[in-house]
Amino acid sequence: MRLDLFEYMFSFLTEERKHKFLSISNERTRHVTLVLEDLYQTHNASAILRSCDCFGIQDIHIIENTNDYKLNKEIDMGSTKWLHVHKYSEKTNNTSDCISHLRSKGYTVYATSPHTKSSTIADVPLEAKSAFIFGTELTGLSKEALNLADGHIHIPMYGFTESFNISVSAALLMAEV
Repeated sequence: MRLDLFEYMFSFLTEERKHKFLSISNERTRHVTLVLEDLYQTHNASAILRSCDCFGIQDIHIIENTNDYKLNKEIDMGSTKWLHVHKYSEKTNNTSDCISHLRSKGYTVYATSPHTKSSTIADVPLEAKSAFIFGTELTGLSKEALNLADGHIHIPMYGFTESFNISVSAALLMAEV
């Protein structure tokens, strides 16, 4: 049934649109995914999702322990209609639920933090499916996320500032991957 609907919808597109749709779809990946734990600034979360679409990352996982994810349409620019956004908000602490789900799908889970002794993205074996967790803007990842992760990574910095903005960090990581 779904294929019939797809073919039916495709019949309304010009050849140019069909080609663009198929070309972009073929560049999407589920081999890499991003996880956002408790982000509270809507512009940051929306900017990350927009970057995910631009870099071809299909699945994004949103953990809502204390902060609810809200979309900022001016920053998102419609990117979420092309992504699969998976929310974890049913339990008191959704971090372990998300990480368990990702592991069951074959992902190796990496915590991102400038505060831990860790590897850089260049050291991550990307042959395996990889999930990268980013934490809340003010305090970073929860202790649970840091403890449950299979590995820790950081983005090298050479200035005096403690960290990059969260949406910049995600974009830098995606560009490297």
